[in-house]
Parts: sequence; C-alpha cells; structure tokens
Amino acid sequence: MLAHPRTDGGAGPAFPKGTLHAPRRREGMAHRMARSLSLGPAMLLQFEDEATLRHQVAEVMRAERITCALAAQREFEAYAHLLPNGRRWTATLLIQLPEAQQRARWLPLLSDAAHRVFVACDGLPHALAQANEDLADRHRGRPSGVHFLRFELPGTMRAALLAGRPCVLGCAHDGYAWQRALPSPLLALLRGDLTASPVDDACAA
Repeated sequence: MLAHPRTDGGAGPAFPKGTLHAPRRREGMAHRMARSLSLGPAMLLQFEDEATLRHQVAEVMRAERITCALAAQREFEAYAHLLPNGRRWTATLLIQLPEAQQRARWLPLLSDAAHRVFVACDGLPHALAQANEDLADRHRGRPSGVHFLRFELPGTMRAALLAGRPCVLGCAHDGYAWQRALPSPLLALLRGDLTASPVDDACAA
C-alpha cells in the first residue's frame, strides 16, 4: 500500500471516474507484475509508470471503500514524483520477510541495503538509486519494508539502453550482494520510459 505522500502538490493527468472493475483490476495486476523483478531472496522491485501508480491508487481506494474521484486524483498526485520522466527509472522496493523473527533480525540490514541498489549497463559507471529522498521520515535509522527508489540515468547510459544493450540490477551492500540481468521483456518496457536526448540532461543540470 502506498504510504507517506508528498505535499508539494505535483500534478498528474486526471484520474478516471468509476470503480475498479474486475477486468481492469486484473489488467492492472498483470501490468504491475510485468514490471516487477526480484533481487535476491528478500527484495522485490516494482518499476513504476503511470499505469502502475493508478492501479495502486485504485487498490487503496477500493480497500478503503472510497469512491470520490477527486480523492483518488489527489492520492495519485501525491505520488506523481514516482513517475518516470525520460531520464530516470523509479521503483518501489518491497522487502519480503514473512516471519517476525526474520524482520527483527534482517530488516535493519536490508533497509540499509536499499540505499546501495544500482543499475549497470555496457561497462558504464553504475547508476546508484536515490532512496526515499522525498521522505523526511524514511531514513536509515528507521528500518522499513517499503522504499522508494529513483535511478537517474545519464545520457550515455540511456543511449546504450535504447541501442539495445543489456542491463544489470544489483545491490552493492556487503551484507546483500546480489545482482541479475534485467529480463528482455522487462527491459523492453523500461526502455519505453526513456529518451536519449542530451538536451534533457542539460535542462536537468
């Protein structure tokens, strides 16, 4: 479930009216699964786009029995900072520890490891995720099972990715040193989130 919204009023497109019917819900779940990838035994990354965020907001509204379209739109706008913008990938990182004893033992380490997740491509310098930078209360001293990651991808890396180069997702923490290649179907979806224009980098500087 989404938590800790921003309060800067970032806007997104209008939220569709109506309830989340079963076919639409199944489509949303399938799309979210297609953009998800496990990293080691305890981390799951869900790479966000507009559809995944709208699905998640709809799930929240459904669980809380809220049908007001304006409330749904405000909920979506609170998470607009998780939308990709052509220069970055964003992801929700879920730490999956089903047992209470596991959480007590491993959650502090894995919460710290969330700050060491990276993507790498074609021998270029790694793009280290920025974790929870918009959430003042989500820091390393307060372990959490949910983290929000932003991968700012330089123009050279975006160009390599858009040229078809493979990409690796990894974690550089000594206590959770895992990495794996992004599967081709997922990487194809993530390439759709990117642009290769060097002008974007100049404007972002």
